Amino acid sequence: MKLIHLSILLLSALISVAPAIGAPALIPLPRSMTPHAGEFHVSATTVVAGKRDAGPTARYLAEVLKLQRGAGQSAIRLRLVSKKAISGPEAYHLSVAPDGIRIEASDPRGLFYGAQTLRQLIKTDAAGTRTVASVDIVDKPRFRWRGLLIDEGRHFFGKSTLLKIIDEMAAYKLNVLKLHLTDYEGWRLEIPAYPKLTQVGALVDGKPQFFTEAEMRDIVHYAADRHIMVVPEIEMPGHAGAAARSYPEFFNTAGGAFNPASPKTYDFIRGVLTEVARIFPAPYLHFGGDEVGEDTWDGMADVDRLKAEQRLKTTNDVEAYFGRKVVAIIQGLGKRPMAWDEQVDAQAPKSVVIQWWRRDKPDVLGAAARTGYELVMSPADKLYFDYHQGEGEPGAPWEGNKGGPQSIAKILAWEPVPDDFTLEQSGKVLGIEAAVWTEFIETERYLEFMTFPRLLALAEVAWRPRGPRDDKEFEVRLQPHVDALRAKGINARRGEGDAYEFIRN
Repeated sequence: MKLIHLSILLLSALISVAPAIGAPALIPLPRSMTPHAGEFHVSATTVVAGKRDAGPTARYLAEVLKLQRGAGQSAIRLRLVSKKAISGPEAYHLSVAPDGIRIEASDPRGLFYGAQTLRQLIKTDAAGTRTVASVDIVDKPRFRWRGLLIDEGRHFFGKSTLLKIIDEMAAYKLNVLKLHLTDYEGWRLEIPAYPKLTQVGALVDGKPQFFTEAEMRDIVHYAADRHIMVVPEIEMPGHAGAAARSYPEFFNTAGGAFNPASPKTYDFIRGVLTEVARIFPAPYLHFGGDEVGEDTWDGMADVDRLKAEQRLKTTNDVEAYFGRKVVAIIQGLGKRPMAWDEQVDAQAPKSVVIQWWRRDKPDVLGAAARTGYELVMSPADKLYFDYHQGEGEPGAPWEGNKGGPQSIAKILAWEPVPDDFTLEQSGKVLGIEAAVWTEFIETERYLEFMTFPRLLALAEVAWRPRGPRDDKEFEVRLQPHVDALRAKGINARRGEGDAYEFIRN
C-alpha cells in the first residue's frame, strides 16, 4: 500500500508541472500551474498597481507592457506579503482571473520573476488584442546562482551588446552575469590608477577597446534594476598577458603570469582590485586561478628564493602561496573570493567559492565537496557555449567537444548535483553558470547564435526542481521564444541550417 501511495504522489507531482496541450509555452516551467476558466483582457484602461517596495517592479512592468500605473478596476496588482505567506526571496504567486491579475511575493525579486512569467502568458492576436488565460501559478527557483559568463577579454563586444543580453537574462530569470574582463588578448576595464592597462593592454588593431568606469557603472546599474548581479573576473596569476604588456615589472619573464615573489606585485594587485571593488557592488570577486603551467616560473631567481624561504616544492605550492595572498586582499576589500577549480588543487582557503569546469576532473569536484567549498557548476562539456551545437557546426575545438555536441537536449539531460553528494554537500552547490568564451567568436551575430537559444535551456535547468526533463516537450515550448528573439533582431539558432553562415572554408 505504501508503494502504491508513493506512486500516486509521484504521478501527481509530475502532472502538476507537466504542461497540458494548449498550455502557455513558459520557460522556465513553473513548479505548479493550475488553469481555470476565463481570461483577463489587457486593454487601454488596464493599470499596473504596486506600492512602496513593489513600486520598481510595477514601473518596470508598466513600461514593458506599455500600460499606465495607478488604481483602477482593470488592474495588474503587485504586492509584497510576509515571508510566512510566501517562503523564499525569489518565490512568487501569480493569479490570473477575468477581473484582475495579482502577483505576490515576500521580496522584490519574487515580484520581478512573477512579472516575467506574466509577460510570457500574454497572448496577442492579429488585431492586437491582448489576453491572459486564467491560471494560478506558485513558483520558486531551485538554485540561487543562475549565471552566464561573457568573455570580453578575447573579443570585445561593448555596452550595447551586454544590455541586450541582460534583458534576455532577466526575461528568463537568470540572475548572475559574470564578465571575464582580462586575458592575454586584452584588458577591458578602465583602471584610472593604472592607465597603461587600457592604453596598452586594450589595443585592438591600434585602437583601445574597453569599458570606461562610467560605462561599467551603467551596466551594473541596468542589471541591478533587473535583479542581476554583475560579477567581475580579473584573471591571475595566469591568463594575464595584456596586463603584462602594460606593466611588465610585475610579471614573469615570459610575460603571461604574475610574479608571486615580488611584494610590489601584490601592491599592484591591491591597487587594481580596490578600484574593481568600487565599481562592482556584488559581494563576489573572481580571480581566475586556472591553467598555470608547470614551467610558468622556471628560471626566475626570485621565485626560486621564495620557494626556498617558504619551503615550497612545486608549482602548485607557489600558486597556493600566491592564491592565499590574493584571497586576503579580496577579503580585505569586503568581497568573497571566487576561482576556477584548479584552486582546489592549490588548496585555496575554504572561503573561496569554487567554480568547477574540468569535466574530466570529477575527483577534484569530489574533493571540493568533501572539503566544504561552496560550488558553482560549469562543466565544459555541458555549459561552455563556445562549443558546437550540432554535428559539423562551428565551435571551439577544445576538450568540451568530447561526448558530442552541446545541444539543448544534452543540457537538459544534465543533473548539476552528483548523485553521490550528501545532503550537506548538495546544499553547498550555489547553482550553475554557462560560459561563452570568445577565442573564436568575433562578431555580435555569432555571439548571439552561440548563446541563443541555449541560454533558455540553461534557465530551465537552473530554475526547475531536480528530476527528468523531456527535451522534445521543451522544444515545443521553445519554438515561440526563438521566433520572438529573432523578431527582436537577436540571431537565435533555429537549426543546423543557420550554422552555415559561420562555417569557415
